[in-house]
Amino acid sequence: MDINISKVKLTKNNCLEVSYTDNEDNEIILKGSNSVHPDLKCALSNLVPFLADLTEQKEAGSYDWENPDSEINLGLLNRLDVTGVSIGGDDTFRVCTLIGKRTLLTSKVLNLCAPSTGFDPDNEQYERCEDLRDAVNALLFEAEQYVTEKKWAAVQQIFDFKEGEEDPFLSTDEPEDQLVETSNQLDPVA
Repeated sequence: MDINISKVKLTKNNCLEVSYTDNEDNEIILKGSNSVHPDLKCALSNLVPFLADLTEQKEAGSYDWENPDSEINLGLLNRLDVTGVSIGGDDTFRVCTLIGKRTLLTSKVLNLCAPSTGFDPDNEQYERCEDLRDAVNALLFEAEQYVTEKKWAAVQQIFDFKEGEEDPFLSTDEPEDQLVETSNQLDPVA
C-alpha cells in the first residue's frame, strides 16, 4: 500500500495520529490506539535540533551540528519536544512545519510552531534544509510503518516460560483459605 502522509502527530497517550492520502486518492485520518514504536520516538527526537534552530531557541546557538552525539548536546535540548509535522507544497517544492513544545522552568508548556521550511536548497534560505528533509523522511517512514505494517511498541501479554521451568504464578506460600479471606476483605460489602 502506497500512502502520501501530510500530517503526523504524537498524541498525549503516546499514540499516533496520521493524515494521509492512499493510492486511490482517499483522504484518511488514522487515530491510532497503539503506542508508538521507539524508532518513531527517536525519529521525532531527531527533529528537535531543527525545531530549536527554526524557532530561534536559546540552545540552538550552542548545538554542535557536526557531532550530534557530543557531550555538549547531551541535555542541551531536553526541555524541547517535537510532537508533530505537517507536510505541504507539491512534488516540485515540498515544505514542512514542525510542531512542538518547550517545558518551562515553571513546568508550564509553551507551544512552538516553526515556520514552513522547504527541502530544496536552491529555493530555500535555511542552510540545513537537506538535513531537515532527511530527518522528516525518516519520521514519515516510521509513520508509514505504524499505519501499514502495524509497527507499534511491543506490549508483552503472554509470558513464555522455558520448558521445564515452573510457572511462578502457579503456586503461592499462603494457604488457599487465607487467599479467599484476603480477597473477601478487599470486596466492599454494604
